[in-house]
Amino acid sequence: MVYSNKTMRTRRKTMAWVMGALLACVVRSVLAEPTTRPAEPEGHVDRSSPQATMFTFLGAMRDMQGPMEKRATAWQVVRSCFPPEALPNPAQARQLKAIIDKLGEVREDDLPDKSAVRKENLWGHTFFPQPAKHQWVYDQLKAMGKWPEGEIALMRQTDNVWSFTPETMAQLAELTASMAPLPPRYASPSAVDERSHSAVVGLLGATFVHTSWWQWLSLLGTIFVAVVAGRMVQGSMKSASTRLNQRGWKARAGAISHAAGPLSLAILTLGLSIGLGMIVMDERLAGFFHEAIQFLYLVAAGWFLYNLVELIELALLSLTSRTSSRLDDMIVPLIRKTLRIFLVIVFIIVALQNVFNLDITGFLASLGIAGLAVSLAAQDSVKNLFGSVTIFFDKPFSVGDRIVFDGHDGTVEEIGFRSTRIRTLEGHLVTVPNMKFTDSSVENVAARPSIRRIMDITITYDTPAPKIERAVEIVRQLLCDDAEVAAAFDMTDLPPRVAFDNLNADSLNIKAIYWYTLKDGRDYWSYLAHCQQVNLKLFRAFAAEGIEFAFPTQTLYLAGDPNRQLTVNGMQPRGSGDGRAYT
Repeated sequence: MVYSNKTMRTRRKTMAWVMGALLACVVRSVLAEPTTRPAEPEGHVDRSSPQATMFTFLGAMRDMQGPMEKRATAWQVVRSCFPPEALPNPAQARQLKAIIDKLGEVREDDLPDKSAVRKENLWGHTFFPQPAKHQWVYDQLKAMGKWPEGEIALMRQTDNVWSFTPETMAQLAELTASMAPLPPRYASPSAVDERSHSAVVGLLGATFVHTSWWQWLSLLGTIFVAVVAGRMVQGSMKSASTRLNQRGWKARAGAISHAAGPLSLAILTLGLSIGLGMIVMDERLAGFFHEAIQFLYLVAAGWFLYNLVELIELALLSLTSRTSSRLDDMIVPLIRKTLRIFLVIVFIIVALQNVFNLDITGFLASLGIAGLAVSLAAQDSVKNLFGSVTIFFDKPFSVGDRIVFDGHDGTVEEIGFRSTRIRTLEGHLVTVPNMKFTDSSVENVAARPSIRRIMDITITYDTPAPKIERAVEIVRQLLCDDAEVAAAFDMTDLPPRVAFDNLNADSLNIKAIYWYTLKDGRDYWSYLAHCQQVNLKLFRAFAAEGIEFAFPTQTLYLAGDPNRQLTVNGMQPRGSGDGRAYT
């Protein structure tokens, strides 16, 4: 079965999301970060000065490498040293600690204490770079062709609370990359902490000590068999889907095709669970892989349900194709998007609560409070939603209509929750937010019952009056009496109008107005063919009567022209016949 680019992009996004979730699961299990974030660290944490905040941070980072029961509290203390808008993740906290270790041991006189803050009324302090103290950093990096890009600074949030600045966190990645060549000048106790070493040995030591080589080979073999089996099943199901599609059974073909990928993932997950069951693992490591296996099974099921939404859309389109209304054609894409968003939300909730055992009740309870902030931040999204509702019920246009809006002339391809897509006559795709349609005028070209044409037929000034009358009569007979031409007009309500209406500067003007009705299969292209038919018949009729069409010209009258005598102030020109000449 041939997949569209849109389907392939959707599947790539889904797999990228799955890999990101697995990576987050790995980080969570290895770092043993608490599943819920406490509001404030337990006990008193001294952040009353740059010195206190720095040593609080360094001490908490050392405790993060200690026993498991202290890590949760230590992580609370670490995060308390940063402003709410720039809270770090564990990797960023370690990066900042590593940069500080590269600068050397932090001493108390390196940063102002509480008394210095009060005495000098400080609101900020730059720990790095300090020109007098850190010149050696610039010298070493300059020799390597590098330059430190960033700073480490602290700011006062309230009278008794100092934290690292948001700029420090924003520049942390660049500063880490620029100072990567420098070795640590201070051997942090956490780097050689025996408790950290024991934790690593306790996590992985039993796996490598008690797992024999045949068990590792069994794991490798089950993974290989699972990958091959998944590929074979996926290939056979796609072949079956192709055959069913050729027979016209699109629903069955779609169901088998959409189940191929999820079933392949389920087979691979089954192979992983069998192979990992042969490996001796620590309780925490085994718990992590158990959660990962559950998550993969859940992804396979969610993937299959997500794909089934496309079958529901096909069924709805089959039903709506039997009706003449376009409203249901516009609602079907919205139903598809709604179902998919609903499935994603349900998947996230089930994964967080049942696989990762996270308590989401507090999160759900906070949605009521966060709703106000979200509504304020998403005003435009709400306006776009109401704009789409207005389009559905007021129906200024429908999918497939040609409209003119804000300078864009094209056909409506899709009406979504947020925006409407218009394919212009040049082939460009324009996306317009729905809220703009509620307070702006839209010209629905497709809704016009007829196309009005105004013809200005110009003839030369030397045309005598009888021929002018004849020209008007020719045009009227052509539009009213010619059955082939008049068949496209509503002769009862909108008959053609013809009149000799104007004396132009360089021509005599005959104005003809008619309305080409758009019914009985007529469209804009048939209108152009009709225009050509009228023009050709008019040219032939005027040529037969000797009536000339006018075009912009100028006539110059010269003195002495015997065909056109000039009279200037009552005097005749030279050579007028009376024997006298006037100048």
